[in-house]
Amino acid sequence: MKEEVKGIPVKVALRCRPLLPRELEEGCQTCLSFVPGEPQVVVGSGEKCFTYDFVFDPSAEQEEVFNLAVAPLIKGIFQGYNATVLAYGQTGSGKTFSMGSAYTAAQENEPTVGVIPRVIQLLFTEMDKKVDFEFLLKVSYLEIYNEEILDLLSPSREKSSQINIREDPKEGIKIIGLTEKTVSLAMDTVSCLEQGNNCRTVASTAMNSQSSRSHAIFTISVEQRKKSDKNSTFRCKLHLVDLAGSERQKKTKAEGDRLKEGININRGLLCLGNVISALGDDKKGGFIPYRDSKLTRLLQDSLGGNSHTLMIACVSPADSNLEETVNTLRYADRARKIKNKPIVNIDPQTAELNQLKQQVQQLQVLLLQAHGGTLPVSINVEPSENLQSLMEKNHSLTEENEKLSRGLSEAAGQTAQMLERIILTEQANDKMSVKLEELKQHPACKLDLQKLIESLDDQELKENLEIIHSLQHVITQLSVSQDEAALCLASAADVPAEPSAAQVETSPNTSRSSEGFTTQHALRQAQMSKELLELNKALALKEALAKKITQNDSHLQPIQFQYQDNMKSLELEVASLQKEKEDLLFLLNSAKKDVNQAKLSERRRKRLQELEGQIIELKKKLNEQSKLLKLKESTEHTVSKLNQEIRLMKSQRVQLMRQMKEDAEKFRQWKQQKDKEVIQLKERDRKRQYELLKLEKDFQKQSNVLRRKTEEAAAANRRLRDALQKQREAADKRKESQSRGMEGTAARVKRDYASFEGL
Repeated sequence: MKEEVKGIPVKVALRCRPLLPRELEEGCQTCLSFVPGEPQVVVGSGEKCFTYDFVFDPSAEQEEVFNLAVAPLIKGIFQGYNATVLAYGQTGSGKTFSMGSAYTAAQENEPTVGVIPRVIQLLFTEMDKKVDFEFLLKVSYLEIYNEEILDLLSPSREKSSQINIREDPKEGIKIIGLTEKTVSLAMDTVSCLEQGNNCRTVASTAMNSQSSRSHAIFTISVEQRKKSDKNSTFRCKLHLVDLAGSERQKKTKAEGDRLKEGININRGLLCLGNVISALGDDKKGGFIPYRDSKLTRLLQDSLGGNSHTLMIACVSPADSNLEETVNTLRYADRARKIKNKPIVNIDPQTAELNQLKQQVQQLQVLLLQAHGGTLPVSINVEPSENLQSLMEKNHSLTEENEKLSRGLSEAAGQTAQMLERIILTEQANDKMSVKLEELKQHPACKLDLQKLIESLDDQELKENLEIIHSLQHVITQLSVSQDEAALCLASAADVPAEPSAAQVETSPNTSRSSEGFTTQHALRQAQMSKELLELNKALALKEALAKKITQNDSHLQPIQFQYQDNMKSLELEVASLQKEKEDLLFLLNSAKKDVNQAKLSERRRKRLQELEGQIIELKKKLNEQSKLLKLKESTEHTVSKLNQEIRLMKSQRVQLMRQMKEDAEKFRQWKQQKDKEVIQLKERDRKRQYELLKLEKDFQKQSNVLRRKTEEAAAANRRLRDALQKQREAADKRKESQSRGMEGTAARVKRDYASFEGL
């Protein structure tokens, strides 16, 4: 996965060295002037002015150049971006000094240290600050000498035949066979730099005693990985390029090998200039001659590719080098027009893992679609931003598709849907009214529990009867709510349905059969949806009622056992009282015979009356408790009946949902078939329109040809008429001249004849 960035222009830093003692002895003058506070340089007396990203006059120090121009690129390395620092200029203009290619460990604390040693120091300093990351650094060093790639870190100095340039579509330019050394300390990296510098080709010319005769590229590959997340791996490269200086033979006075080296150097720089000119051209899609030189091939990613690039253009201020200085300024100005496209370089394995995560997110989207827009309970994953955006996009597309699908059916079926809804709701309301009426007619609801509560002395029995009385109130309230719903439904039936805003005009190309099928499907879906809705409402109401009755039964359960115990004790007490009554009656009968026991029989008679009263009260209590038990049995019967109805309604709901799903699947297949037919019709119409347009173009061409031929024929006729006219005029002129000639001849003959007669 790569995070793409918009085109970023190549940055250019202009650096001017001071005049050399040799140039001062020759009497050279400064041909450059710098605008204070502005990144501008003026050539000569103000004839030419150039603007760059950074401009450093001869007084600028190495540290200033590094901090302003180079350090920001190094910080981008830790974000995963490639970077390139490129030094270009005339030979002897200070490129090697600016880059620090001739650095040794003995120069560590000197202020003249160049870019490469400072880059190494900054890299390891920033790495020490990032304690949460692991780093792996590799170093390579090569030079291009006479169009051959030489490995400066290999002791055998491998030739170009053993080093090949390859282009990888993911990783860019790769060099096969080049030595890469793993480094963990700044000292190790500096050692690699010193080793390469000792092997680099350097020679003396008339312009520079230590002239670089090759292009050198010092590369640091950085791989960083977060310790807490092994999947977040970035790989980037930092190229530090010290180009050989452009030179002229008459100034360098090169001969032999030096001349051959200079020719190859200028050839590579010429190819580099052609690449820069092609990349800086406003025309897009033009050919870029990267393969004309190995230098441009290696710098393909740095110029117009995946890299943040800085060019340090080094110039000489001497007026004797004015022409080369102006060429360098123009060269750098063209480089500013190049736009690179740097991207974050993620490890291929990490990219593949991210791709798998994206596939997982897509599968989650499919799960969301299958589960109605919500994740299943078993998947405990929070949707990411990308997944959320896909969900929103999917939801919007689904809504749009539904609107398009409903548009055809809403206009024809809206009124029917409203009537269907009212009818179904009335039917459900009637069913509920019947059920409530049955409950109201139940013997438990007809009992006057309030009077029964007032007549009882047992507190527990009163509380239980109050619970049953509250159940009667619940049934009454349900009845009232049902009546109110019926009134609302009746009022809704009187309101005319307004047309929906989502209605769309039917296409004239839509067939009547398609309209009818779509309308029927919409009506069926609407009818089944309303049935399902009302079924759910009725089911919820029945479940609530059954739950309420069950709860009341659960409260009455312990009381029922107590009532049973009370009834047994009352029955025993009644039996004992009956036995005592029988004994008293027997004693009374025997007392009637004995007068002496009259007073005793009177007391027994009173006791008998008391026993009869107690027996009557106990029988009343037994009757009341038997009524409560009957009420409990009827309640249990009602609950079982409600549970049976609930099971039946659930089975109906499942069947209805299955039918809706099957109907929707059939409609989807039919719609897909119709969409294919519409696409085929559109394709045929497009082909016919294309053929018609082609015929019109051919007819237009033929008309143009015919008109052109007609015009040519008319022009030819005009020319012919003009030619004939001229011929006639010429013939007339000849006739006139002949007639005049004949008249003159006749006159001469007459004159001659007259003169002859006179003789």
